[in-house]
Amino acid sequence: MSFAVLLGAILGSTAVKAGALVTAILVIIVSGIALLTRRRAERRELEVHKDLVSQYCKLLDAGQPSYEVIDWDKTAVIGERGDTHIKLKVKLRATHDDFWFVRLRLVCGWPQPSRYRRQVRMTVRNLQVDGSPGTTLRTTVSWLRDGAMAAIIHFHTAPALNSVVSFTVDVDWPKMCAPLLEGSPDEFDLMFWQTVRRSTYRVVLPKGIGVYVEPIGKTEDFKGFRWRKKAGDDGREVIVFRLSDPPVRHRAGVRLQMKQAHRAAPLR
Repeated sequence: MSFAVLLGAILGSTAVKAGALVTAILVIIVSGIALLTRRRAERRELEVHKDLVSQYCKLLDAGQPSYEVIDWDKTAVIGERGDTHIKLKVKLRATHDDFWFVRLRLVCGWPQPSRYRRQVRMTVRNLQVDGSPGTTLRTTVSWLRDGAMAAIIHFHTAPALNSVVSFTVDVDWPKMCAPLLEGSPDEFDLMFWQTVRRSTYRVVLPKGIGVYVEPIGKTEDFKGFRWRKKAGDDGREVIVFRLSDPPVRHRAGVRLQMKQAHRAAPLR
């Protein structure tokens, strides 16, 4: 652009200056469009690669489980606008030498637009033997066709056979539970592809919100499922359910619906 203005100044014509400036602006616009197009193509290619990683890890999990779950402790804290913070603490035992990753599937109760998914933030951190936080772990995140998020957690090195590893997962998910606060039923459940000794799931509701609760999954044939309501220290209602030694690929949890309508922020 500076060259075009300099050329117009040398030639001394206002028309030439204007024409040179317009030409330079058009070149910049075309270059910007080309750059955006290339970046979008690269982003699509990256998402394809992430999907492949997720699929391959899923196949490995199904064919050769490499760990068992000793304890799975999950808490979902729902804000007044439906924004949700998920805190997950996991303790696993390695049952195979080639234990390099853990695959998680986190589900949102409605088909979110991509602008919300792009704002989801996840941090995974090792826990030391004494419970103190360690370093972060790399993750590969992809979005499934049903709107769920598949996250692959990669260990720095493969844990030794029969060793115990622990880590935490923190997820900030904008408007994840907004439909629940609009009055629609929402489901909170767990299902594992590995042997699980015990697991706990807490749903912390916004202040002043009460819900109807009903169990989901094949809970009538499963004695290791229990749920209850309680009041938290801050007065918020908390729904807690626990699973003990559930069958593999056994889905169990609760369905919640608000007792009184509470208008969350618009979803659009």
